[in-house]
Parts: sequence; C-alpha cells; structure tokens
Amino acid sequence: MEYLETTIRTAGPTDVNLLVELGRTSFYEAFAAQTAPQDMEAHLQKAFDADEISEQLADERTLFLIAEVDGSAAGYAYLQAKEPPDCVTAPYPIQLIRFYLRKDYYGRNVGNTLMEACLDIAHSKGFRSVWLSTWELNHRANAFYKKWGFEIVGEAKFTVGSDVQNDFIFARII
Repeated sequence: MEYLETTIRTAGPTDVNLLVELGRTSFYEAFAAQTAPQDMEAHLQKAFDADEISEQLADERTLFLIAEVDGSAAGYAYLQAKEPPDCVTAPYPIQLIRFYLRKDYYGRNVGNTLMEACLDIAHSKGFRSVWLSTWELNHRANAFYKKWGFEIVGEAKFTVGSDVQNDFIFARII
C-alpha cells in the first residue's frame, strides 16, 4: 500500500462539524463489527456531540490535530492535560483521548505522521509523557501504540452504550 503525504493542522472552532463527522465515521468503521447496534448508536450520539466538541475546542487544556491528505480529512487526535490515573507515574503527562483514522487511511503512514505530531507538539508545550487508554480487543491500535514505545501501565473500564469494556492504559515518555 502506498504511503500518503499527510499534513497536520490544529483544529479550530469552525472544525466542529468536521470533528463530529470524523469521530463518528472512524469509530463506527473501527468497532461496528464488535458492537451491538444500539450500543454503537448511543455512544456515537454521546461521544460526538457538536456542543460538547465545541466546549472541548474552547478549553485551553485541549489540543485537536487534524490529519489531511490532499485536502481531505483523514483523521484526528484529541489531547488534553488532565489528572492521570494512579498507574500513570511518568512526569508531566498529557492524555491522548482520541486518535482516530478513517479506515481508508489505515496502513498508509497517516497514523505515523499524526502520532509524530502529537508527541512533538506535546513535548514543545512542556509535557514529558503521554498516556492513553484503548480497548483490550483493539489489537491493531494496541500494536500501533507499542510500536511507538507506549507500554501498558494499567487497566480501566470504558462504556460503549451499555457495554462495559476493558481498556489498557498505555504511557510513554516523550
């Protein structure tokens, strides 16, 4: 598969609808096969609400990065400076809350470009570590994070609709 030239830009208030669409589409593509339809719909409505994303964009502790290929949005990352769980002991952490790509861009270096930007920008803002949580059954994502030097440091629960799932908590120094 060919590698695609990817540009990364910071999202702003005018990107709310784009982030809603990207989030819903990429989450659905990644997890619809393993998720009951009613749980999927409930999660999409709750997690990708335009008003909530507007508030997140306005929060000075957050950063949204959009990956674009030939002017089309391929995915995005959402980072937020917040208190980590006790298992994250690395210094000055920031959470990578969402790291989503549309399925058409899997395996085409877009994710690598986006992750590099996340780590570089977080470091430039004074953070010294990144942590995230991901579903234990999301083998593709788990392998990607391990490739990028993240290590499992704990576990957490994550709810999709009414389905309570087990997540791994990953962390790494930057």
